[in-house]
Amino acid sequence: MDRRIRVAVVGCGRIAANHFGAIEKHTDRIELTAVCDSDPAALDSAVARTGARGYTDFGNLLADRAADIVALCTPSGLHPAQAIQAAQAGCHVMTEKPMATRWTDGLDMVRECDRAGVRLFVVKQNRRNATLQMVRHAIEKGRFGRIHMVTINVFWSRPQSYYDSAKWRGTWEFDGGALMNQASHYVDLVDWLIGPVESVQAYVATLARNIQVEDTAVVAVRWRSGALGSINVTMLT
Repeated sequence: MDRRIRVAVVGCGRIAANHFGAIEKHTDRIELTAVCDSDPAALDSAVARTGARGYTDFGNLLADRAADIVALCTPSGLHPAQAIQAAQAGCHVMTEKPMATRWTDGLDMVRECDRAGVRLFVVKQNRRNATLQMVRHAIEKGRFGRIHMVTINVFWSRPQSYYDSAKWRGTWEFDGGALMNQASHYVDLVDWLIGPVESVQAYVATLARNIQVEDTAVVAVRWRSGALGSINVTMLT
């Protein structure tokens, strides 16, 4: 290519700072050309930090052809509609996890990006963790023999103030619960390291937080390889 790849970051909240930092480390190949947020304060802060052009309307950003890739850092429930809108405008899509809060919405995202001939990338940065890369290579080389049991524990603390910090947090429509949101990376790692899942059984509960979704879950898993295991998640530690 005769120019740098142009990136637009949509949603200028907490996670957007990670994208800004990553783009700054690779300015020889990519450039941040636009930022977008419906919150004027968040948008002004992003423009001041990055110097990129600011948009309050996603449609206007796409109409201006301001980017080759759109990075979605918006509430999870907005990802499907925004990804499809970006694909239809000819933009590649990078979306934060989870890619959607409904299975059918995720499928629609994939289909629309395929139809438009653009790429869809879901951020799963933990796969690039050096230790996990070593574990993956060791498994592939058969170092541990046949794996019979796998357990992942995600014991975190998310106080009520965390959920109260934004109206979309802790909702089915826009966020998802402890499994879909906070434990999303670890659910992904189970599949990436151990292989496809055959079946699951689970209990989920909202035990201590005033939210729509679960703050605690236990999942029993059987993998296609025959291995058994569990994923145990709580936001109440």
